[in-house]
Amino acid sequence: MSINVGKEKISQVLDGEILEFDPNNFSENFSIEIEKLTKDRMEFVMRGIEAPLANAFRRILLSDIPTIAIETVSIKNNTSVIQDEVLAHRLGLIPINVDPKHFKYRPKQPLQQQDKNNRQEISNASEENTLLFNLHVRCLKKTDWEKIKKSRELLAQKQEKTKEMNLEKEDEEEEKEKKLKIEIEIGSESEDEEEESEIDERAKECVEKMLTQRAKTLINHRVLSSDLVWVPIGNQQTTFPKGIKPVLPDILIAKLNEGQEIDVECEAVKGTGREHAKWCPVCTASYRMLPSIKLKKELTKKVSKKLVKTCPMKVFDIEDGLLEITNSRKCTMCRECLRGDFGVELGLVKNQFYFWIESTGIIAPEELFQQALEIFKEKCLSLKNNLQNFTKKKNSNENEEEMNFD
Repeated sequence: MSINVGKEKISQVLDGEILEFDPNNFSENFSIEIEKLTKDRMEFVMRGIEAPLANAFRRILLSDIPTIAIETVSIKNNTSVIQDEVLAHRLGLIPINVDPKHFKYRPKQPLQQQDKNNRQEISNASEENTLLFNLHVRCLKKTDWEKIKKSRELLAQKQEKTKEMNLEKEDEEEEKEKKLKIEIEIGSESEDEEEESEIDERAKECVEKMLTQRAKTLINHRVLSSDLVWVPIGNQQTTFPKGIKPVLPDILIAKLNEGQEIDVECEAVKGTGREHAKWCPVCTASYRMLPSIKLKKELTKKVSKKLVKTCPMKVFDIEDGLLEITNSRKCTMCRECLRGDFGVELGLVKNQFYFWIESTGIIAPEELFQQALEIFKEKCLSLKNNLQNFTKKKNSNENEEEMNFD
């Protein structure tokens, strides 16, 4: 690979193919067409750029836009089934609905204070760089004891009835077991499979009944993201009068049984996806080249109908008796149309990309798009400054060598 930099054009030779970048042509041909825009998703077409630029834009969305996420978790009590490390990891992945522009990056190294022979770490958290959350949930039984007593009496009656029914069923089961032994000796594998499926269905029914009974008789059986309580630090209450909550209130953190408890304190800080995926502001940010579909020859009605049926994405359609390409963007390059003699030519448009951004809900997708463009511009300016400084140093060193040589 070789790159030639000039005043007006930049040419790049890659795998024997010459790629030229002209700033004037780029400003004229570059365009963005928004296809779909919702609260959490944005789909658009970028024209007039190359794959490296589109990929750089994607990587900025994934790793360079900051958000707020839980970084440290102080566990006071955790008697649930989930281990402490897994619980802290799950809390870190909960998106916090707050604008990161209001916060600064927190210093990574905590301050140290030496008190006699003991070193004590002092948290450098402040209202400018940290959010504090408490999560204290304990699973208990419901206080409606009368209903519980009635349910117990009913259960006792049912148990007595079931005992009587079981005595009658035992005799029937003994006879069935004798029959089953005879069938096993004969080699009846199909009936054994049916019995196993019946046992699996019964087990599933028992599990479902247990889960419904727990949900009815227990309080705080499910620990959700809505149980995270924000604790303001300093003047954060005035800065955020509406409060700070997770993006979604129904994210499941853990399930508790009677007597189990989770009591933790969480600190959320500012970071980027380059450090950890929990700070990534997007669920997905991807692109693909737009397909190019051409028909080399005219087809008869029978062949055109066959082509319409063979395409699983319904790219082709017949209008007024003529075969037309109605929606080329749905083409997934499955090559079904190439297997028959349809005269179809498939290709890719190298300077057109279909891009989609799916936000986690912290920042709107259109705002993510603008921030990514600003960061990309800053990166280009810093690269330009570094190159200029490098060339200046190189020229100065060459001049010094010439002077020493003279």
